[in-house]
Amino acid sequence: MLISYQEALHIIQTQIKPLHGKQTLPLLKAINRIASSNVYAKFALPKHPMSLKEGYGIAFSPETNVYTLLKPPYPSPIPMGFGVKLSTGQSIPRGITAVIAEEDALLEHSERIKTTLHVTLEQHIKKEGEDITKGELILQQFERISAQKITALSSQGISKVIALQKPIISILSIGNQLSTGEIYNSNAMSLAARIIEMGAKIEAIEICEEDETKILERLRVLCQKADCIITTGAMSKHDAMCQLLETKMTPLFHHVRIAPAKPSALTFFENKPILHLTGLPLSCMLGFEMLGVPLIRQLQQQRRIIPDFMTCINQKRITCKNNCMSAIPGYSDGRNFVSAPYYEAGRLNILSQCNGYTLIENKESIEEGEEIPFFYFTHPPVS
Repeated sequence: MLISYQEALHIIQTQIKPLHGKQTLPLLKAINRIASSNVYAKFALPKHPMSLKEGYGIAFSPETNVYTLLKPPYPSPIPMGFGVKLSTGQSIPRGITAVIAEEDALLEHSERIKTTLHVTLEQHIKKEGEDITKGELILQQFERISAQKITALSSQGISKVIALQKPIISILSIGNQLSTGEIYNSNAMSLAARIIEMGAKIEAIEICEEDETKILERLRVLCQKADCIITTGAMSKHDAMCQLLETKMTPLFHHVRIAPAKPSALTFFENKPILHLTGLPLSCMLGFEMLGVPLIRQLQQQRRIIPDFMTCINQKRITCKNNCMSAIPGYSDGRNFVSAPYYEAGRLNILSQCNGYTLIENKESIEEGEEIPFFYFTHPPVS
């Protein structure tokens, strides 16, 4: 039965059970892993008001711009009209209400400074809790742990974090030309690299000739250690994998209205999900982006199985297939999108010139100047 792309995504989200294993990791080992629980700040940062400038803290008085400098130990609070020497990041004594940058202060002599006429209260002062408030949520359950999240965690003295276990993925490439070595198995290496980028683990990469019995044998072995298997190739109507889908496996879906990744399928075998992709290179990789990425995100308990996208302006007319969801690879600078010059299913190296793709549904073309969604393969570039 032919189903829509949205129906296929709904099946992934409702029929594939997320993984629940956990692992305690040092922070740097947790990069790109998925947090298993919420983490809250134990204390505020900064713990006390601090100076953002090298200079002088003053107890601001609207009646003067000349301040007498005190030396430790300071009275508490500092009286109006007085000031103290401060370094960047230093805690501010009680009573100090503004900080003057060193280059903005005129020293009359070592005991007095003269300020400009434009001093404002609390200038160059970071308030207590301005960075992080006590009890603030600094890492959300099922959130990907990024370098930026490590900043907040380490500032709280947290050296370890509990992450979900990595999904374990195996790849079975099917084809007589692959098994004889006539064709290199570039599909499997491309998929494996992409899977690792997503924070999953590759258990095995194997090749099998087009023989139904041998394919089933290899799948049974791979299912013993993998959480999920991806097969490539032998998906045409009379090919071995396609025949097995009809006779020996439990299909969740077999035919999805997508291009150029048709035919693709999702089945259960030995209680493990198996994603079946075509062997044509571009079709295989875009099929993984459309179906494999959501599948792995579901295993990782991601709240949204579709990655975030940006809205870009199409710069060149695109032709696509009507009555399906078309994935068109290309390049975006964050504002504009230019499609790849070729995007037929059998293309091999075109994705090396792209940084993402757009999805276009039920349209024969997209004109220049139209807005489109753009999905980065990895992370958006820093502008």
